[in-house]
Amino acid sequence: MDDVVEFCSDLIKYESVTPNDNGIIEYIKIFLDNVGFQTKILEFANDNYCIKNLFAKYVQDKGKSLGFLGHSDVVPAGEGWNTSPFVPVIKNDYLIGRGVADMKGGIAAFCCAVSEFIKLGFKGEIRFFITGDEEIGSYQGTRSLLKWASQNKELPIDCLIGEPSSKKEIGDRIYIGHRGSINVNVCAIGKQGHVAYPENYNNALMRICSFISEMKNYSWKYNDKRYPKTNLEPTLLYVGNYAENIVPGRCSANINVRFGADYTLEKLEQIFFNKAKQYDLHLDFRRSGEAYCCDNIELINLLSNSICKITNIKPEISTAGGTSDGRYMINYCNVIEFGLQDITIHQPNEKIKINDLQILKDIYFQFLKDYFNA
Repeated sequence: MDDVVEFCSDLIKYESVTPNDNGIIEYIKIFLDNVGFQTKILEFANDNYCIKNLFAKYVQDKGKSLGFLGHSDVVPAGEGWNTSPFVPVIKNDYLIGRGVADMKGGIAAFCCAVSEFIKLGFKGEIRFFITGDEEIGSYQGTRSLLKWASQNKELPIDCLIGEPSSKKEIGDRIYIGHRGSINVNVCAIGKQGHVAYPENYNNALMRICSFISEMKNYSWKYNDKRYPKTNLEPTLLYVGNYAENIVPGRCSANINVRFGADYTLEKLEQIFFNKAKQYDLHLDFRRSGEAYCCDNIELINLLSNSICKITNIKPEISTAGGTSDGRYMINYCNVIEFGLQDITIHQPNEKIKINDLQILKDIYFQFLKDYFNA
C-alpha cells in the first residue's frame, strides 16, 4: 500500500471515540518524532475526563510559519455498518472505517506530505496541533491547546485545517470561514387540560410552535455576501405527553441558528429574547461560535493554486458547511480549511476513495512547497 493509505489505516484501528484516545496521540507522536519534529503531549482535564493533545514543531531557520490543526477523536460508530468500524477495509477502491474522512485521512495526508517535504530543505517553521475532543466542544482540546501555545509563544502565522471540505470531487472546495452557530432552548409553561375544554387549559405547545414559525420567517438581513443567508431550524421538540386528548402544560424545543457576519451572538440573543417575551417563553442559549472569515488573499490564492496544479480544478471559495475549530484558531492567526470529501462523515460505513487520499497528500506537499517557496 501507499504510505499514506497504510498510515491512515493504522489510525482507523484506534477506537478514539471522544474522550478516549486509546493510544492514537502517542502513535502520531512517534511518527513525527521519527521525522525529526520536537513533540509534546499535553493533557487538559475537567471534572469528568482528561484529553490528550499533541503539539509538534519543526524549525529550520527563521521564515514563514505554518500550522496544521486536526483532531484525532471520532464520533461513536453507531449502527448500520457492513464492516467492523475500527478495522480498516479496502473495497472497490475505497478505504472504509470510522473517522477515515473526519479526519484521520487529513492527518495522515499532511503527516506523510510533511515527512517528504522537509527532506527538500526549507527556511521556516511547521507546527502540528492535534487535539482529542473536537467532537464534544474542544474545551480541553483546541481551546486549551491554543491558550497554552499563546502563553508559550508557539503560535503560527497561518494555519491549515485538514477537515473534510471537498464536495463532489477532491479539490473542488476550500473553506475560508464558517457561519456562526447558536442553539436556543425554548421552554413554555402553560396548563395541562383535556383537549375538549379549551376554557380550562393553556396550550404550551401552541405557543412554542407559533414562536418557531415567526422566527423561521423573520426578516433576517443579508448584506455580507461572503456567507450564506442566516437560517434557523428546530431540531428538538419535547412535550412529555403520550395521550392524544391531553393538551400539554409544558413544552420545550431546541432551535439551531446559522448566521453570517450581519449578526453577532449577542445581537441574535437579543432578537430572540425580545420575541420570546410576546409568547411568555423562557430561553437558554448555548453559544457555539461567531461567524468568521479569512481575508488573507495571498494565503487563499496559494492553496487554490496548489490544488489546481495537482487536480486542474479551480476550487470554490466557501463559508458554508458546519462549524470547525477554525472558529478558535482565527483568534490567533490566519485560517484556511481544506481536506477530503464530507459526504459520509458521521455516517455508518464512512469511506473515502483511496485515490483521493493520495491526491490530498500530493496537494498538501505542493502547498508546502509553494508556501515556503521551497
